Amino acid sequence: MIKNIFLITVDCLRADYLGCINEKINLTPNIDRFSENSLLYTKAFSTGPGTRQSFPAILSSTYLHQHAGMRLLQGKITLAEVLKSNGFKTVGIHSNPFLSKPLGWGRGFDEFYDHLRDINSPSKIATKFQNYKSMKKISSIIFNLLSESQKEKIFRLFSNVYYKSTNLKIPYMEAHMINTEVINWLDRNRTEKLFIWVHYMDPHYPFIPPEKYLKCFNSRYEAFNFNLQIDYKNPIDDHIKILKKLYEGEVKYVDEYVGEFINYLNENNFLENSVVIITADHGNAFMEHGKFAHAFDILYNEVIHVPLIIHYCGYRGVNDANISLIDLPSTILDILKINKPDSFLGSSLLTSNDKLIDRIIFSESAKPNYHNLTHDVKNLLVSCIYNNWKLIKNDIYKTIELYNLKNDFYEKVNLIEYEKSVSIELLEKIRDHLSKEFILKGK
Repeated sequence: MIKNIFLITVDCLRADYLGCINEKINLTPNIDRFSENSLLYTKAFSTGPGTRQSFPAILSSTYLHQHAGMRLLQGKITLAEVLKSNGFKTVGIHSNPFLSKPLGWGRGFDEFYDHLRDINSPSKIATKFQNYKSMKKISSIIFNLLSESQKEKIFRLFSNVYYKSTNLKIPYMEAHMINTEVINWLDRNRTEKLFIWVHYMDPHYPFIPPEKYLKCFNSRYEAFNFNLQIDYKNPIDDHIKILKKLYEGEVKYVDEYVGEFINYLNENNFLENSVVIITADHGNAFMEHGKFAHAFDILYNEVIHVPLIIHYCGYRGVNDANISLIDLPSTILDILKINKPDSFLGSSLLTSNDKLIDRIIFSESAKPNYHNLTHDVKNLLVSCIYNNWKLIKNDIYKTIELYNLKNDFYEKVNLIEYEKSVSIELLEKIRDHLSKEFILKGK
C-alpha cells in the first residue's frame, strides 16, 4: 500500500545534464543511481519555458492559457487538494516567489513554507508590488511608453542594483537549507500519510555554486559579480563557456542534496511504501538558438526538455516515448487508485507504450506583464509534438517552425517549407487544443 508521495522538483534543470539521459555527462551520480531502480522517462517535456508556464501542469494538470495570470486560477483543483481530501497530510517547502502563497500556490497544503519573508530576489519584489496600487499605476503608465528592449534594459539594471544592494546575497534557500527543513519536519511527523512537495532552486540564475563545485573563480562573490556583468543579449562565446561551467557546478551541488534526501528516505524506511518523483519545471538555454536562460519566447528543447523519474513498488525501466508533465498529477492519482477531477487535462502515464506514443504534447508561453502579474494569452507561443514532429507557432513574432525530432532533436533545421502536410496537421491540433478553452471562442 502506498503511504507517502514525495514530489521533488528542481528549478531550471535540463534533462541532458543528467547522466541517466545523456551518457556523455557525469554530473548527477546520485540521481542517475536512483533512476536505475525507477521508471525513467528520457523525453519528458514541460508545458512551458518557465516556472509560471509549467507549474500549472505539475500541480493542477492545466495549461497556462487557462489561467492567463501568474496566479493559480480559482476553480482549478490542485493535486494537493485532491490528496488532502483523500486523507493525506500535505506539505510544500520551497523558496520561489512565483510559487508563493499570495499567488495561490499554497492551496490544498496543510503546511506551506514558501520563505517569501526570508529571501531577497527581484521576483519577490514583483509578487509583492501588487500591494502598492499608486506606485503600480504610475509605473504602468511609464512602462507603456517604453519599447520591449528598453523594458529589458531597465529590468536588468533593476536586478543588478537589487542584488548589489543586498551585498550579493543568494536569492533563494539553498539545497542544504531545504533539506534541513524537510528532514527536520519528517523527523517530527513519522506516522502521517504524507504528500510532500520539495522544490530546489539552485540551478537557476544567478549561477553561483558553492566553492566545492566552483570553477573559474576564487569565490561565490566573484562568480555572482560575473553573472551581473554579462551582456545577455550579445554574450561572447567565452562568457557562455564560463556560465556553462557555473551551471554544471550548480547541477552537481543540487544532485548532492537530492541524493542526501533520497538516502534519508531510504535509511528511515520511507522508500518501501512511497512514490518518489524527480522532475524539473524547465531547463536553460545557452545561446543554442541565439537566446540565453528561459525567457518567455523560447520553446526549444534546451528549455522544455526535462527529466522525469518515478520510483515506486519496484517498477523500473527506461521509456523513450515523448510525454508531457501535464500527465504527472493524473499518474500520481492512478498509482493511488484515486479518480482524477474533471479539470485535470492529463492522463496517466501508466499505460501501454503504444498509447504513450500516440499522445500529443503541447507547451505554451506568452508575454508577461509583471505589473499585473498576467500573461498576454491573446498572443500565444505554442509548440506541438506529435509522431516525432515538433511545430512551434509564435503569434508574437508571426513565425512558424517545424522540426523532425527523430533526426534533429535540438532543432537545427527548420522544415516548414518542405513538409506542408505535416505542418497543416500540427497547426490543426494546436487549434483544437486552444479551442477547448476560452481563447479562440468568438474569434
